[in-house]
Order: sequence, then C-alpha cells, then structure tokens
Amino acid sequence: MTHVQAPPIRVLPPQVAAHIAAGEVIERPVSVVRELMDNAIDAGSARVTIETEDGGVTLIRVTDDGRGIPPGDLELAFERHATSKIEDLSGLGHVRTLGFRGEALPSIAAAADVEVLSRSAGEPVGVQVTLVGARAVRRSARAAPVGTAFTVRELFGQLPARRKFLGSTAAESRAITTLVSHYALAYPQIAFQLVSGGRRVISTAGDGDLRHAFAAVHGAATAAAMLAVDHVEAAVRVSGLAGPPGVHRGNRAAISVFINGRWVQSRPLVFAIVDAYEGQLPIGRHPVAALHVRLDDEDVDVNVHPAKAEVRLRDERGVARAVRHSVMAALEGARPVSWLDPGPPNGTHEGVGLPAPSLAPSPTLRARLEPPVVPALRGPQPVQARMDWSQGTPPATRSAHREVLPLLRVVGQVGLTYIIAEGPDGMYLIDQHAAHERVVYDRIVAQRAAAGAPATQPLLEPELLELDALQAATAAEYADHLAGLGLGLEPFGERGYLVRAVPAGVGGTGVVSALRSLLDQLAGERRVADPFARAAATVACHGSVRAGTAMALEEMRALIEDLARTGSPRTCPHGRPTLVHVGADAIERQFGRR
Repeated sequence: MTHVQAPPIRVLPPQVAAHIAAGEVIERPVSVVRELMDNAIDAGSARVTIETEDGGVTLIRVTDDGRGIPPGDLELAFERHATSKIEDLSGLGHVRTLGFRGEALPSIAAAADVEVLSRSAGEPVGVQVTLVGARAVRRSARAAPVGTAFTVRELFGQLPARRKFLGSTAAESRAITTLVSHYALAYPQIAFQLVSGGRRVISTAGDGDLRHAFAAVHGAATAAAMLAVDHVEAAVRVSGLAGPPGVHRGNRAAISVFINGRWVQSRPLVFAIVDAYEGQLPIGRHPVAALHVRLDDEDVDVNVHPAKAEVRLRDERGVARAVRHSVMAALEGARPVSWLDPGPPNGTHEGVGLPAPSLAPSPTLRARLEPPVVPALRGPQPVQARMDWSQGTPPATRSAHREVLPLLRVVGQVGLTYIIAEGPDGMYLIDQHAAHERVVYDRIVAQRAAAGAPATQPLLEPELLELDALQAATAAEYADHLAGLGLGLEPFGERGYLVRAVPAGVGGTGVVSALRSLLDQLAGERRVADPFARAAATVACHGSVRAGTAMALEEMRALIEDLARTGSPRTCPHGRPTLVHVGADAIERQFGRR
C-alpha cells in the first residue's frame, strides 16, 4: 500500500484568513446593512439613512448623526477584534450594545471597497479614509457634519464565487427592507430612512411612538387596529403591539420580537405569540405583532451567533410563557372582529378563504353538509389525494397525460357549495369553488402560452392596493410576473398601486385580496420555483365562484363542461380534489342491496 505524504500545516496568509472570517459575518448585502446600522445605533444616532443600489451589491451607504469616530481611531476600527464596546471577559456578561465583537468592519473591508467619512464632536472637520482590499490607501480631511457615513462598493467584487450565490437584485432589496422594518420598530426613537435605487421605501418620524413607527412600516390602517400590550410576569416585562384576530398575514414576517432592544429571530418566542392566537385565526394565517421583551442582562447571552441574529435565554420557557400570556391578555380585551385585514381606507380588504364572513356555512348548513358518518359506507373517496407543489409547479403543469372525466349529468346543488352529478359509475360531488379555480387557472396558463400574456379586462373603477414595506418590496421583485399575469398595476403614492385591469374571466372584486395574499406567500420564501404558476393559482383562487353561492342549473352544467376540458380536472391548482366519487356499489351496499 502506497502512502501519500500529508501536506504540511501552514499558517494562512492574513488576506486569506480575513476572507474566511468575513464569510462568517458577511453573507449577503443585508449583513453589511445590519452591521453598519448596529454601529450607528451604538453611536447614539437620532437619524440613520440607508441607501442602496442594485440590492446593495454595487452600493451601500449608511449615514448617521451619532458621536462619530475620533480621527486617531479610524484605521484602528478596521483591525480585527478592535472595539470600543467591551474591555475584558467580564464585559461579555453585560453587553448592552449591538456590536461588540470587533469583527464587522474588518469583515466588510475584506469583502468590498470601503470609504468612511466621520467627524466627532469637538473636531473642526471630518476625516475620510478609503480602504481597498482591507488596507487603507487614502486619508484626507473633509468638511462634514458630526456623525459617520460608511460607503461600501462592489460587495464580493473580488470573490465571484460568493457573488454568484446572491439572490436577484429585488430579492436582496427585499431582505434589506425586511431588516430595516424590524429595526424601525425596535427603535421608534430613531428616524430611519431607507432609499433603494433612488426610491424611498421606509421613512419613520423617530418620535418614540411605536404605533407611529408601525404605521410607517405596515400602514396606518393596520397600526390603528393594533392592540397595546403591557404585561409583567416574574422578571420579564413585555410591551408593544399585537394585532386583533382580524389582522393577519400569510407568513410570519410581520412578527417582530426584541429582547432588551435587540431584534432577534427567536423561534420559541414567535411560536409563543402564535400559540396565543390558537383557534382565533384562519388556517394558514399568522398574527402581526411587535413585542419588546425586557430582561436582566445576566439572563441573556448575546454571544451566540456571528451575525448576532440569535440569543440564548437562561429561562427560555419562562420568557415564552410571559410572551404568550401578554398577548392573550391583550386579546381578552379586544372585541371580536371578522377574519379580514383592516385594509386601505377605500374599504378594500384582504380576505382569507371565503370573501366575507357572511358566506361561511352557518351551523344549520354545516349540519346538512356534515351528516353522521355511517361505518358501513366506505365508498366516498377523493378522486386524487392532495398534492404538494410548494417546491415545484401546480398539478396542471406536471400532468404527462390528459385526464378525462366521465360524462356527468347535473342533478342539483347541496349547501350552495357542492354540485351533485350522476355518472355512469355512481354519484359525483363537485366542489364548485375548486372546480372553477381549476378552470380559471388553466385558462390563464393557456392564454399566456398562446399569446405571451393572458387576455385582460379593464375595471370600471380602479381598485386601490396599499402595501406595507415588505409587500411593496416583493411586488417590485415580481413585477414582471404580475404583469405577465394580465394585471394592470399603476404606481400610486409611496407604496400603493391602482389596479386598472385583471385577467379576463377573473372577477375584479377579489383581486386586491388575492394580490395581498400572493405577496405574503412570495415574501415568505427566498426563492420561488415558478412565480408565475404561484401567482396564477392565487389569482384563480380569489377570482373563482365561492362556496355559499347559488348557481343555476345551466351554470353548473357549463362549469362541469369547462372542468372536463382542463388538463387536470380532478384537482385544483393547489392540489385539493375538485370532486368526490361515490361508487354505485357503495350506494347499493348502504341500502342493503349487496
């Protein structure tokens, strides 16, 4: 056996070591923004402005009016583990600043070209230092206000392998918008402004009022509906805002948790908030909240994650219990509201499932739809099991062979929700909403395939679509897919759109709620396999006939004929069955004929 001599162990060159260390702290543009915002807040800033170009890849500039960096410390600030936040090991147990590792600035300088202009109080002028390849190459005096401006250019410009793994410009911009949104709620006393590609995305007053900051991020109507939270349990104090059951989103992005002023991503605390709403939200919907948790410094360990995104709690269960109780207490004082988002001032709403609570099956109707189950009857089965296309495309685009429905004769309608039809081999129950959803979806896809875009129909009165900061960033990211869907969207105001046209055959009344629901879905995922298919399925769902709608016999016949012509008539675009078959044998057994 031949033994190959192992290569000798060497100490890596400083530049290589710096790039490796930078990879732990700086993963993408939003990592740079977070580190620079942390420095600005630690400097006692009252105003922080973030400017980005191309999702932060070509330019990130963070400007503050804080204390500034003394001229003699500017170059030292870019040395690894150089910090003014702590002095010795004991300082790690009482960290009250956002930054403390002394890793952020050298990591940024190793990954991009950096320029810093800072003037500290008492200095007549500022000092500008330019770094290339983590080395200072230029220093000069410059006129500047008190504070600091960091400019970062060409992130990962010397690391093409890192750059190619970044998301699209819109995806990186959305991540930055999400971060700044959380920080704006963490520090309502600071005026934040985010400008992306020359367009103002977020602007807060910095007046210290959390509800005002919440309005700047999530919209005035949502902020007005929020419930105040103020709860003390043991050594834990929880304060902030929590939405009533009628305010909800399609993902958890609108849940913000802060521990001792620090925004953290804590699954246990987020789940505690969600648990407080048990039984009060529609399935698949998530609450909206911004909660500040105050603990003793000794009960929190912030030295856990290189990006400081996570913390370790000494009594995690106790803190989670206090958070859950705080939200439950706020909800107890809230009067019941419908399952609808507060929506914009013109009265449009984001519905979920049914378009309005009045269309939900009443107890009497539900009793008719859900008769006692007879054990002997085992015939009714969904024609096809639910399919999961969260990682791919809807069933229609997967089918290798066209499915064929038997010839069906419409008999009637039950519960204003299901069509009863007779087939050659028994009885069929057709879910009118799921069936129409399949028809509309296939029509949109077919029109796009034939003409490059679905046919559109203008609305007599344009509908106003007002979005929060994250939804607006998501709309910008998927603008081409929305346009390809046949939606006529016209920018209106800072974060609004006028919906002037919808895909032909889709009712205009549900388009605003469909768009909000779609944007929440897309915002919850970093990459979507087929954005057009996802968008088409959501629009089809909200534009289809609803449960609880009376249909004439001719309408039911036409719907079944249209369903039979689709590519996958047995499932809706989301994978739910459109019909249930009860075989003739099963019916005969039920009546004792077999």
